[in-house]
Amino acid sequence: MNATNVKLIGGLVIGVAAGLVLAGSLRVADAAPRDKVAERLQRLEDREEILELMSTYGATLDRRDFAAFGQLFAEDATYGGSTGTPTQGRAAIASMLEKAITSNTANLPKPNSHLFFNPSIHIEGDRATAQSKGAYTVPDAATKATQLIFFIQYHDTFVRRDGHWVFQQRLLSAGN
Repeated sequence: MNATNVKLIGGLVIGVAAGLVLAGSLRVADAAPRDKVAERLQRLEDREEILELMSTYGATLDRRDFAAFGQLFAEDATYGGSTGTPTQGRAAIASMLEKAITSNTANLPKPNSHLFFNPSIHIEGDRATAQSKGAYTVPDAATKATQLIFFIQYHDTFVRRDGHWVFQQRLLSAGN
């Protein structure tokens, strides 16, 4: 092999190597925006699932579907108000709400509705927190309108379990 061929082959090798390095750096640079998009998409999906969980909370209570209601909570969840000892555990929470709603000690007319609004959700990995407001309404037989019974504030902690968000803690306080 003469010197010209060696220079030519050496130039080709350097050119191919430079091309490979450039292509690799473009892939790395291109992967960063895709990773950011994937992270943003995951946060949006998480937020949507948490919003659905918050809606389902009220819907299961309105339907008196206490079995489905219990599934919204982690096995070791906590539920409570601003007074008294919080209820611990999924089964105990479902049982407590079932007893409170089905006993209807205030003799409230049916159908009633649990509403939630103004959620502020903060997600960090497999944990999230939220603050929201809620309202409980019943029909007013005299006016045929909806009557607001109370406002409430929710202070929630969520965890992702088996790929789905559930309540880890739901604390309620009087609020408007």
